[in-house]
Amino acid sequence: MPPSVPSPPRELSRLAALLRYEILDTPDESAFDDFTQLASHICQTPIALISLLDDHRQWFKSRLGLDVNETPRDISFCTHTIEGQGIFEVADASRDPRFSDNPLVTAAPNVRFYAGAPLTTPDGYNLGTLCVIDRKPRRLSAKQRDALARLSRQIMRLFEERLQSHRYAEQAAMQQALLNSAASAMLVTSADGRISGANPTAERLFGYPESMLVGQSLTDKLFPPDALARRAKILSNELGETVEPGFGVLTAPLIEGRREMREWRLLHRNGGNVPVLLNVSAIHDERELLRGYVVSAYDLAHQEHLQLRLQQIAAQVPGMLFQFCWRPDGNSSFPYVSEGVEEIYGVSAADMDPSIGPIYNKIHPDDRQRVLQSIRQAATTLTPWHLEHRIEHPRKGLIWVEARATPLRQADGSVLWHGLVTDVSERKAAQFELDKQQEMNRRLLEALSEAVVACDAEGNLTLFNRAARVWHGLDAHTIPPAQWPEYYRLFHADGETPMTVDEVPLMRALRGERIRNAEMAIVTNGTVRHVLANADPMYASNGQQSGAVVVLHDITERKQIEIMQRDFVSTVSHELRTPLTSITASLGLICGGVMGEIPAELEELLDIAHQNSKRLSALIDDLLDIDKLYAGKMRFELEEQPLRPLLEQAVRSNQGYADSYQVSLLLGDCPEVMIKVDTMRLQQVLSNLLSNAAKFSPTGETIELWAEARGDGHVRVSVRDKGPGISEAFRERIFSKFAQADSSDTRQQGGTGLGLAISKELIEHMDGRIGFDSSPGAGACFWFELPCAPVEAAPA
Repeated sequence: MPPSVPSPPRELSRLAALLRYEILDTPDESAFDDFTQLASHICQTPIALISLLDDHRQWFKSRLGLDVNETPRDISFCTHTIEGQGIFEVADASRDPRFSDNPLVTAAPNVRFYAGAPLTTPDGYNLGTLCVIDRKPRRLSAKQRDALARLSRQIMRLFEERLQSHRYAEQAAMQQALLNSAASAMLVTSADGRISGANPTAERLFGYPESMLVGQSLTDKLFPPDALARRAKILSNELGETVEPGFGVLTAPLIEGRREMREWRLLHRNGGNVPVLLNVSAIHDERELLRGYVVSAYDLAHQEHLQLRLQQIAAQVPGMLFQFCWRPDGNSSFPYVSEGVEEIYGVSAADMDPSIGPIYNKIHPDDRQRVLQSIRQAATTLTPWHLEHRIEHPRKGLIWVEARATPLRQADGSVLWHGLVTDVSERKAAQFELDKQQEMNRRLLEALSEAVVACDAEGNLTLFNRAARVWHGLDAHTIPPAQWPEYYRLFHADGETPMTVDEVPLMRALRGERIRNAEMAIVTNGTVRHVLANADPMYASNGQQSGAVVVLHDITERKQIEIMQRDFVSTVSHELRTPLTSITASLGLICGGVMGEIPAELEELLDIAHQNSKRLSALIDDLLDIDKLYAGKMRFELEEQPLRPLLEQAVRSNQGYADSYQVSLLLGDCPEVMIKVDTMRLQQVLSNLLSNAAKFSPTGETIELWAEARGDGHVRVSVRDKGPGISEAFRERIFSKFAQADSSDTRQQGGTGLGLAISKELIEHMDGRIGFDSSPGAGACFWFELPCAPVEAAPA
């Protein structure tokens, strides 16, 4: 039957006691093996164990006659032993109902006889057992039982000694570590003053390795004889008894119950001397017997060097370094002030009054109460003090200072402050000017007719001027950027397609893009406001991006005018097209002689009328085309086809027009690529570019047409002429509607000014882009790029 379960609190305390001895899972030790040998010999058993029980197992610190290190606790005999008092004995386990079916009985090691004596701590906890086991039934004699009990007590004493030994070793190691890491020189001596140890700081301070100090008399080795003699004489007079000029000079005050720290100049190995602050402490054992002394020597030379260095550093600090002692009785003082007090308060450190009065009187009268209250508050709460206030400097006049200090509570209840006061007049002046500038900027932003919105690097909106609030009908709110499009009702230029967060100009600028004239719409209460967005990232002085800003310009009225113009032009163009077609056709028939011979006096007039009617027809066609493009009504039938035949067709179609200007067309290189385009629209673009080149080329020149593959999966088609080139003033609007370099009534070349604008729209509708390169007087090269694929990779 299983053992009874002890009460949880008692068992937890027992386990804690077991862990305190730090013996579980430790290596074998011969001292414990001796006890199992004795127990086996005395009790005449083949098996003897020192067993310790934790919460789930019994572990054997020493074992004789058994190979395993541990067994489960729930089948152990020792569990029964530790739950009782005295020896627990089982004569025949196979006949005992508590153990008859125990696997330790029914199988190896085939336990029949068991006797265990508990290992009991001084405070009454049974940690385990000393047990003996036999494979046949039997009983212990009274002498054997007594011997087993005595052996268990000796094992427990061994536990205690082992624990005490570990504690002593830990303390010794800790003491040695403290000695080795001490900033002061530490010398350990015997009771008669001979050195038994020295830490590394002592070796460095006096120049001796420890081996040269150990065994030497401390005072003979390190103390000047004349200094010892003088101190011995003084002590003899003070104590009323003779003190010999030796180690007794250091220990005599201790005998009288006095502990003193005294400055000495001790001897260095190189013959020099070392200024130190010396302290001597006695070492007593547990019986209060004197075992020796610890002599600590603090290096005053190092302290003097540090003080000098502090003074040098303080002299370089802009401002006044200080220590200020605030006492509850009101007797406050400055234990230390640097020379910078002259810069801040106009008084010298040498003439500094010990009280706070002279300093306090230099504070501007309007600031004194605030300064006093802040000091009291910081002294009460022991929180860092930081305050900017004004000082009436005797030479500089009114200045601004920044005071910072950290308070430390002292044992006597006073508060010692360590702080710095600096002149911040220039910074305050700059801050006042910056505040004024920021206020002016704020007013300017509020007065702008454009909407201005800005955010920080995390996407938090930081600026929302008056126009932005009016246009959105909202103010800036702390919402994630992902909610901007929906919350602020941001749409594409059509005013119907909602923007995604990645399309919002401010978000694009936050990712590092520069946005120029991006058209979009703001829809508020069903009203569409069309705007142009210009956005840029913002950067801090260290080059890190600090946020982004977008400026929105309202083009709603312009859009409405454009729509009205487009509707008007479209209406007029449609109304003119039918009668003009009839007029042009009629004039063509007359000029062609279909109606008979034309009188000589009318021939020139009719030819002029015919040419101008054709020009007017071309203008109307261009107007209708541009109207369809902007209205999105022009159909594109895109078809994948090789590029070269399209260029050859363009040359053939435009050669006659070039001949009329006495220039020639030359088709150059063209890669074998496939492009997906609307053939008619591409020919319209090529005709525009070739006809423009013909018009502006000198007589007899050659216009070059060629194509080249780009490395980004596009092909560039170029048309180069040798005309006058594009002037700087015309470059920005060359692709605009009705744009012409010479817009006067007497211009030499005709044209509607719509051809390049139409070409741009057509190319962009076919996923391409158009541009030009030109130098005034050196001709122009117009080009467009389209996506392409090699002929062999194109689908059938």
